[in-house]
Amino acid sequence: MKIPSDSEIFALLQQLERTPADDLESEVLDFKPWQDPKESKRVAVEYAVCMANTSGGVIVFGVKDNVRGRAAAIHGIGSYDPDDWRKTIFASTTPNIAVELSELPVSEGTGRLLVVRVPQGSHPPYGTSSGMFKRRVGKNCMPMDPQAFQRHKIAIGALDWSGTPAAGVREQDLDSVEIQRARQFLARANPQSELLKLDQREFLQGIGAIRNNEVTGTGLLLFGAEPLLREFCPQHQLQYILQTSETDVARNDFLIGGVLSILERIEHAFEGPMNPEHELSLGLSKLRIPAFPLEVVREAVLNALTHRDYANADHVRIRQTPQELVVTSPGGFLNNITPQNILRVEPVSRNNTLAQAFVRLRLVESAGIGRRRIFETTLRYGKRAPLYETDGQRVTLRIFDGGFDARMASLVAKWDREGRRIDLDGLLILSFLRENRFIDTLSASDLLQLPRPDARAVLDRQAQPNGILERKGKTLAATYHLAKGVAKDLLGKAAYTKVRGLDPIRYQEMVKAFLEDHERITPRECRELLGLGESASAQVEVSRYLRQWSGESGFLERRGSGPSTHYVERKQS
Repeated sequence: MKIPSDSEIFALLQQLERTPADDLESEVLDFKPWQDPKESKRVAVEYAVCMANTSGGVIVFGVKDNVRGRAAAIHGIGSYDPDDWRKTIFASTTPNIAVELSELPVSEGTGRLLVVRVPQGSHPPYGTSSGMFKRRVGKNCMPMDPQAFQRHKIAIGALDWSGTPAAGVREQDLDSVEIQRARQFLARANPQSELLKLDQREFLQGIGAIRNNEVTGTGLLLFGAEPLLREFCPQHQLQYILQTSETDVARNDFLIGGVLSILERIEHAFEGPMNPEHELSLGLSKLRIPAFPLEVVREAVLNALTHRDYANADHVRIRQTPQELVVTSPGGFLNNITPQNILRVEPVSRNNTLAQAFVRLRLVESAGIGRRRIFETTLRYGKRAPLYETDGQRVTLRIFDGGFDARMASLVAKWDREGRRIDLDGLLILSFLRENRFIDTLSASDLLQLPRPDARAVLDRQAQPNGILERKGKTLAATYHLAKGVAKDLLGKAAYTKVRGLDPIRYQEMVKAFLEDHERITPRECRELLGLGESASAQVEVSRYLRQWSGESGFLERRGSGPSTHYVERKQS
């Protein structure tokens, strides 16, 4: 619902002759009579919390809400300190709420109304410093029930659901088969683990499945059998959909059980013929490139289970088509994480106890690095980079098949054999330069999800001797292209000449040929002719050439200025 503007509020006041203010209120608008400043300020704090927990809204002070007639309803406000109101509301709410104050002139009463604008909260639930939590329900501010309050805290990551007691679940309810499965998995991954020396109770405590003699959400997710999970955590299921075409569904399975059981069943599905492999010959060895690498599938599933919102009744979905693998989990990103910074921002887990259990069981090497591993693995195979998306309510990860770049996969594999392992930054740059003639710091900033100075530092490191790049130019507008040997291996023998750019003498020949046909050339036409593009660095580069060529001994003559600037061939005297 749209929050009314001051003009819309003023128009609503015209209806007070025949309609009481109470009937004009909505989820985002409330009228309040003016009392003394202290009491009115207390009401403002309460309603700020209430509205911030829903869609935001406006509180208008100086209007009685249960009488008819403008003169009777509008009495206006007394004296108050706007700065004190802002500071008090901010300090009296948790998380703090910053409101906007303004006055609305009227002809009745004291001649002015106080308008308090409350933004929709980005990190609910909001409460007062005294511990009151309310939310807007229709035209009323209603106390948040304990379950709704807890769901809010879980959704925003303020409460680790996986570390809280699983109400009604006892240790003896846990599935001994799933516990043994976890021990066997850990024994294969880390046979020296101290956890393997512990008895069952100590083992469960060691991984966070039991705390203070109570089974946690982590214990339920890891070791709950299907009947137990259906009763106490029915949302813990994974839907696997296999489509052989846009309209043909080969499988539509709902998997419910312990995390390790679900993971094994998903991995088994991706070990079959529906996840075909392509074989590359690398001298005496072979490189097998699956449509969807198994380690990527594993990381994607574990990430979805770790970061999902378990207060949400929805479940995790995996949709596999011949072109892509789509993994969707309930709950948006936390802590200002976005698809544009997901590779760099400090990881925040909505279910930290579960994430740490995955680390202790060696399901993952370290909490929070799975996203980078997903990107790195797919790029090493010469595939398109994955894509994260969110609508605020769920997170979707798209992993693309659609073929791969055999040259890049072979080159990266060769470097691995030589002990020259390339990192994720290098892989992202290589992938970019497969399709682009060069990269500059602005493009690198977006690609690497780094501030421009940091992106430039990465490019400069890659342009050191024996690096994958060569730098062209010394200013901030410098460009970087593939080094000679890398360009040859990645793009072919003629690639280095193309990506390095023609030398200025050849440039001159091309410009002269253009002038023979068209008599004049603009800077934009010159950039297009030389294939340099429209980046800031390309504009600087072409400007430098044009200044050189139109100098005293050059072959061009500049005409016009500003947008009308163009060049013609200089006549010989």
